[in-house]
Amino acid sequence: MNFIASFAPFFIVFEMAQLFVAHRYIGPDQIRARQHPLDLAKLPPWWLSVGWMVCLWLSYFYQFVLLFEPGLIRVAALLLIFVSVAGFMLRRVCGLKWGMVVMTIEGAIRVGFLVFAFRWMVFPPPYASRMQGIWHF
Repeated sequence: MNFIASFAPFFIVFEMAQLFVAHRYIGPDQIRARQHPLDLAKLPPWWLSVGWMVCLWLSYFYQFVLLFEPGLIRVAALLLIFVSVAGFMLRRVCGLKWGMVVMTIEGAIRVGFLVFAFRWMVFPPPYASRMQGIWHF
């Protein structure tokens, strides 16, 4: 197995956990009550916030590292970066309600690309060795 591929399941689980936590803190109940997550009485502990930010930066670093993998993984990495940047820009301009929708769609797309990259690195298709020259740019 590729060394870089061994990290993909961690980031898949992280993306799913991020969706779960976002639904918990910015879910339909908070939107209906018109509560902003930062105004809640119970904020997460500081160490959880710091750990979460470290995992986010590691996720972005992992997307950058995937750019140096051969084959279609490079295309998936470019799309991962594009989806991350586009999702961030959309979440900055839309309100709380649409931010949750954008975050859910962005997370689902990112999980899909990570599953694709993991599957391609662990079980490459038989024609992948012939594609090295095509996708090597």
